[in-house]
Amino acid sequence: MPARREDELERLLRGVPFFRDLTSLDAARLVGALEETRFPAGSVIAEEGAAGDALYLIADGAVDISVRSPDGELSLRRVAAPGHFGELGMLLSRRTASSRAATDVVLWRLPRRRFEQLVRDRPSVGLTVAAALADELDRRSREHVGAPEPAPGAKPMTLEREPPRVSWRRRLLTTAICVAIPIALWEIAPPEGMSATGWRVALLLAAATAGWLLEPIADFAVALLLAAAWAATGLVPLATAFGGFATSSWLVSLGGLAVAGAMAQTGLVFRGALAMLRLFPPTGAGQILALVGGGVLFTPLVPQSAARVATIAPVAAELAQSLGYAPRSRGSAAIAFAGLAGYWFFSSIFLTGLATNFVLVQLLPTDLRLRFGWTGWLGAALPAGIVCLVGATAAIFLLFRPEPSPPGVAQVVRRQQHVLGPLTRAERVTLVAVAVLIGGLVQPFVAVDAAWWGVLALAVLMAGALDRERFRASIDWTFLLFLGPLQGFGDVGRAVGLDRWIADRLVALTAGLRDPLVIVVILGVVALASRIVLPSRPAMVLLMVAIVPAAPALGISPFVAGIVILLMANVWVLPYQGLEYLMTRDASRGEAFSDRQGTLFGAALTVVRFVAILASLPYWRALGLV
Repeated sequence: MPARREDELERLLRGVPFFRDLTSLDAARLVGALEETRFPAGSVIAEEGAAGDALYLIADGAVDISVRSPDGELSLRRVAAPGHFGELGMLLSRRTASSRAATDVVLWRLPRRRFEQLVRDRPSVGLTVAAALADELDRRSREHVGAPEPAPGAKPMTLEREPPRVSWRRRLLTTAICVAIPIALWEIAPPEGMSATGWRVALLLAAATAGWLLEPIADFAVALLLAAAWAATGLVPLATAFGGFATSSWLVSLGGLAVAGAMAQTGLVFRGALAMLRLFPPTGAGQILALVGGGVLFTPLVPQSAARVATIAPVAAELAQSLGYAPRSRGSAAIAFAGLAGYWFFSSIFLTGLATNFVLVQLLPTDLRLRFGWTGWLGAALPAGIVCLVGATAAIFLLFRPEPSPPGVAQVVRRQQHVLGPLTRAERVTLVAVAVLIGGLVQPFVAVDAAWWGVLALAVLMAGALDRERFRASIDWTFLLFLGPLQGFGDVGRAVGLDRWIADRLVALTAGLRDPLVIVVILGVVALASRIVLPSRPAMVLLMVAIVPAAPALGISPFVAGIVILLMANVWVLPYQGLEYLMTRDASRGEAFSDRQGTLFGAALTVVRFVAILASLPYWRALGLV
């Protein structure tokens, strides 16, 4: 499609009042959902009373709009290009008038489903729609009676929907259960070999675990209360309980999450995903490889899997439609799962792929922290990453081999890229911040703490990509508040001797297992089993806090213990277990794949992860890690 025609298409879209002020990113997403249709003169486009499933943009020709009356068909108006019609029918789910081609017409059809997705993702668009419709109704009424046009009024207030509330009875009950655990057992004699202080620290940790399971309040609030309880009861100093907020890993996570938020907000991830789609053949198989490959490329650049998946999931849903795949077909599921696997599955292969990875770094002894920087981490995890890449791709093609697809996806991607236009200043600044963060962590020449690179990347973003409001909105502050206390768990355990007690018990339990390789396998199974009851983040952190410090006594490296936990606790089989899975499913309102297909794919990926660990064991032994 020539650039001139693409410009005309964008102008058509922005000619709709409630799309006029869309960002380039949102406009590009909508352009990707447009479907070209043609009608000869005299053809009925939509009948009054029929389902209102789309908005139409008129690229060429004219359309007559009419309604039925007791005296027959009553003509309302003629809409000529460039114009639009069908907005009321789309909002009301039924056509309020009939439309007929007055001449040969070329239309671009925007499905109602895609419009609803935009409103869910950008609630402010809903207010813009309401204001635009009210303005249009007022204009038509005044035109009908010959009244003058009013002066432009003020913009409507921004309204926010109140989030759903948890039943107060359930909240009280679950809170009582959590509080009862330490109260009931506080004065009981500790197990043999454990100090009274260590016992009480463990009791409060058990209460927090119950809180993460029952969720009377948000997980980050549970973590903060746990640290506060340790300090308030005098078990550890306040500086130790909240020391995680002053760690290098927390500051790197702050910079990394800021970079991730900026890449998502500016559209860099979306732009990069489109570029990858253009590099591969415009077929189902080609686009699957593009999604998986693009995810591997972006995982180390955006250290937040939820942000990556939130960006790619709508792209994958639109791509499946462009390829002509029916809802929940093998092809549709393959495209959706390729985006999910590519942008989530490799989160622990790269140090900067997941902020939780820095919890493991903080738990490592000082010498191992230096060894397992960005390149050291990737070097140790590389065999597992290769197996995950081959295994995930094979699972998609074997379980959901896509049907042959019609041509057309290349044109859709090209239209979206054209609407995005050249790199904006904010995108260029964000690229500099990415280079500072990743380049600083990788380079071997300047020996400074990793925290400096995180803070420097944040400073670069604030210089040109994020203002104060976007800074607040782009960072997952709840995760950082959750991460801070968890980063200090290792120091708390060492301060009260809990790490030594756990190590002694684990050594006693595994005395009959002389091969460290067997211990690694058992650890993977335990991590997987923990996901039955715990969300992924608490499961990963609790197991790492318990196992990583004790790993040398078991004959394995703390890094190996941690990476096995990260790999096996961040999976799903049942739908409720996977946040990124649910995000992908909801991006298409459940139309891309069924939960049965999702369960099958989740089980396959879990097997792939386990095989990746088994395949890495000889390599880790050669490195002296087991």
